[in-house]
Amino acid sequence: MKKITLCFGIWFSLGLAAQALDPEQAFADNVGQMTNLQQLLKMAREAEANQLFARQEVVLKRLLALRPFSPDLKFALVKAYAQQDKKTEAYNDLIALQNAGLSYPIGDKKGFDNLKGTGVYDYIEDGMNNNATPFGEGTKKFEVSDNYSGMLFENMVYDEAGDRFLLGSVRAGSVYQYSDKTGFKEFVNPSNPSTGPWGIIDLAIDQKADVLWLASATMPHYTGTTQTNFGNAMISKLKLSTGELLNNFAMTKTAEPVLFNNMHVTAGQNLYFMNVFNSGIYKIGKDSEQVEPVLSLSTLNTAKAITTNDKETIMYISDYDQGIFVINLETKQVAPLIKKPSGFFAGINDLFYDEGDLVAIQSGVQPARLMRYVLQEDLFLQNMFPIEASNPNFKALGNGTLVGDKVYYAANSQWAKLDGIGRLLPDTKWEPLVIMQSPKKYRMEEHMEQQRKMEEIKRKRGLK
Repeated sequence: MKKITLCFGIWFSLGLAAQALDPEQAFADNVGQMTNLQQLLKMAREAEANQLFARQEVVLKRLLALRPFSPDLKFALVKAYAQQDKKTEAYNDLIALQNAGLSYPIGDKKGFDNLKGTGVYDYIEDGMNNNATPFGEGTKKFEVSDNYSGMLFENMVYDEAGDRFLLGSVRAGSVYQYSDKTGFKEFVNPSNPSTGPWGIIDLAIDQKADVLWLASATMPHYTGTTQTNFGNAMISKLKLSTGELLNNFAMTKTAEPVLFNNMHVTAGQNLYFMNVFNSGIYKIGKDSEQVEPVLSLSTLNTAKAITTNDKETIMYISDYDQGIFVINLETKQVAPLIKKPSGFFAGINDLFYDEGDLVAIQSGVQPARLMRYVLQEDLFLQNMFPIEASNPNFKALGNGTLVGDKVYYAANSQWAKLDGIGRLLPDTKWEPLVIMQSPKKYRMEEHMEQQRKMEEIKRKRGLK
């Protein structure tokens, strides 16, 4: 009996040793500890190139654990499944994309052949194609001639008193205005390469105080950037009605890069903004001439917009890679708006608080779209639905602003046509900048009624 026990122990030990030395398990264990996104993305590309699809699957699952709201990573995982003929897993993830209103058809793409030729595939492909159908009532508000497009108007605000839109130029450091009466023309050029302001990165308006806020920087894209002033950034305060420069808020220069963006004026007339390089949030209070640090969000490396509720107790931040986050401004606690990966909230480049809800411009998904997120008590997501998607004018959605019952936004930002130092890429050309308008509550009551019916069905079936 002892011999049998001894033999079994030796066999069991050898089994454990073999398992410990299993290269695939060791690879999975190593990947499971990694947090460097760029390294993981490189590993996924290399695994695909070498047709190591099982390893690619492991890496993509780790990436999705770190970035659960990314539809592009989910779609890449579907391809890895397809290459291994894992139909069930691939179909499940494709249906998740389809149910989220996204369109990632695979009919003409390489690497998905194993998924084709079934009834499930036909159903999914039809759904994906239907999701690409234009939805909404968006129309052109105005165009900026391609003679100006190279000036890079990447942000826009609306001056209610002057009944005009204001657009800031990254290239020239000037502010242009558009109204139906006057058309498109320069409003003010406060740019000064020596002292600032410089290229305009962002705009915000305090209508009650007659103030126009500018965030500017000496990026390579700004014509006044030199070796002497490179890397500078500041916030500037102008009189909205006249364009008079009232004050410059230049932060103490450090060895770390500084670039201010994501400005937001609250209902209480306080200005918030971010340093995009370290995700630090700052505040200039109403009637104050001092910059106050609020908090630093070092884990949000791709923050694109901030907004607050009317009481200024809650701040919302959209991170392009990680989705929407909520900050309690009293306690400084930070939490994701959506705690479970039940949707796709990546790719949002602008965000607005509107009557208890959030309106988002979501450029980084297919199709690009405008979304409305219905909130309960400013904290809990109750419903979500598109208000504009797949508009024929959509090429590269830019930022926008809310005015009345509409959201205004750039349909074809020119930014992606540039290289790292601001030059137009080969085989590209400037186009007229199209500014669109869409109802911010398009078919909202219909969506809410559908949600109520679904909840009622769940209750009747005992699913809630």
